[in-house]
Amino acid sequence: MSASTDARVSSKATDLVSVGGRDAGTSPVWRVIINGKQTFVQTRLHENGSISYVANEKVGDIERPYVLGTVNKDGAFSSGGSGRTYRTDNFGITSSGDIRIGAGPGSVEVTDSATALAILATGTINGKTATQSQQLDLGYKKALGLSKQRQSNNPGLTKIAPDSFVPALRQTSDAVRDQLQVTPHNAEDDPAVTDTELQPGNNDASVLDNITDSVQEFASEAGDVVQGFLPMVGQFIEDLKISDADIEAFANLFKNGGGDKIESAQYPLDNTYGDIRGQDYVTIDQFTYQPPRRDQIFGKDSLSNVTEGNQRRSPLKKYLATVKLPMPNSIQDSNQVGWGKDVMNNLSAAITSGVMNNPAVVGGIGAALSTLVNPGVGQMGALFAAGMMESGGIDGIDAAKAKAIATAKKLSSAQGGGTFMKANLGSMILGSMGVNVSPESLLGRGFGVIPNSNLELLFNSPSLRTFEFNWRMSARNEREALQIKRIIRFFKQGMAAKTVNNQAGGRSLYLGSPNVFRMQYRTAGGEIIEGVNRIKPVAVTGTAVNYTPDGQWSAYDEGQPVSCTMSINMSELEPVYASDYSVNVIGSRRSGEIINKTATINTGIDDPTSSTTEIDTGIPAGEGDLYRIRPTEVGY
Repeated sequence: MSASTDARVSSKATDLVSVGGRDAGTSPVWRVIINGKQTFVQTRLHENGSISYVANEKVGDIERPYVLGTVNKDGAFSSGGSGRTYRTDNFGITSSGDIRIGAGPGSVEVTDSATALAILATGTINGKTATQSQQLDLGYKKALGLSKQRQSNNPGLTKIAPDSFVPALRQTSDAVRDQLQVTPHNAEDDPAVTDTELQPGNNDASVLDNITDSVQEFASEAGDVVQGFLPMVGQFIEDLKISDADIEAFANLFKNGGGDKIESAQYPLDNTYGDIRGQDYVTIDQFTYQPPRRDQIFGKDSLSNVTEGNQRRSPLKKYLATVKLPMPNSIQDSNQVGWGKDVMNNLSAAITSGVMNNPAVVGGIGAALSTLVNPGVGQMGALFAAGMMESGGIDGIDAAKAKAIATAKKLSSAQGGGTFMKANLGSMILGSMGVNVSPESLLGRGFGVIPNSNLELLFNSPSLRTFEFNWRMSARNEREALQIKRIIRFFKQGMAAKTVNNQAGGRSLYLGSPNVFRMQYRTAGGEIIEGVNRIKPVAVTGTAVNYTPDGQWSAYDEGQPVSCTMSINMSELEPVYASDYSVNVIGSRRSGEIINKTATINTGIDDPTSSTTEIDTGIPAGEGDLYRIRPTEVGY
């Protein structure tokens, strides 16, 4: 168990407490400042060797604990903590400090890490500013003193439990911290001035001495401030590291911020969904969302993202509910990918080829000439270098000259080649003078031709598909009206952003991702329909409900609409790839095995427990978001 961090320590508790001497001449006094007032820091040693540091703020008859930190039994320090407040008028507390039975503890006060570190930054030892490390070292010495005092007072208990009340030595990185600490400037260590020339200004000895003393005092104080500040910065940076526990805690941050429970539903109530000779229908499952590419940010093997690519996990975290509806009247899909035109003229192609084959020579010559002379000259230089490397490389100045001449003759003798190079060079020179004329314009206006741009259509990126579905639902009785309302709420609540707190109107520092959905077309016996498209997990991006589909208001008792039309817009979370058309699916993303054949749907009105029905959910096992696509299927 951990050391007590309440404002008071019960007489029955096993903690040993040292508040610190009030006479600086007899023992070190450790104080911090809380809300503008100096307060003693208590060192509490627990039976298992863990240590806690608590400062109590007294306001009236209330003592409130500020937990500055704890050192666990393994010596690991963590800032902040929590403890209970107490009244000091003995209301509900005995004279020994124990809580009376029935009185109950005070409210729990939480000291966050940032607040604890800020308080430690005000710490002093015997009235002198102390670093966090110095304060914790003093705390350990006090805990060690408590341990020795206990051993001397209870020799018999020490023999029975020799390891009890033995403080754990704090784990530190003092070597790193000491390197960061700045030694205050000392003017006496500076080399003496031996220049005997006349010094400008006032040379009065007393004035110079006063200035020297002031500089030394200022430098020493500044050094102390920096010395105390840098460890705080190091600790702050250390606390910024995101651990696995931080990731898990953040993932659970919105666990209770999604409103009341989302329930399964189906329309109509007298359907034959899942029967051996039943009607065709759709199932729409709802899940909480998890980032599928979290390892791209927090993965331990970051190099694999470059060498192999990022592994995508299933975005489906936890199953929530299912809605079953008839087949929509409009079912269609559209698969698209992004292609775009790309051009590269023959001069650019030649230089590109030369750089890719000989980047050091061709690229170096081109870059040097572009920087020193002109981009156009650099382009021509790179082209010459590429031609020279093609003819066997460069061996000596004479060989280089010969190959350069041969390359120039080859380029100029080609049909139209010389004109093309001259047009490019001329365009570059004009551009350097602020006249932008392209080589294509020079050739087009002067010769009525343009260089071949080698136009090509190249693949750019996949695309995400979107879907829109519409259902008209007409309630025939009160139970079916309830199902329709639950279906509408299923989509509206599921697509809404989440807050940290589950109370409407409460504060929320962050907003969580909405839930995600999985839609499947099914036929008799719950089998997948092979003749229509599959759909990957989707986000519902829009829900629209028309409560007057016939153009006028028509309702039952209590204003229940006779009929309504619901439109749902969905967008897939990831593109469709060629490898998706396969029965071979990675295990963690495979869907298809049934784990929950039936689920209870609440159809009651007044007494929900008295009117329920079983539905065939057909929920695939695990968190699968991909399907085995058989050769007989349309696929995605």
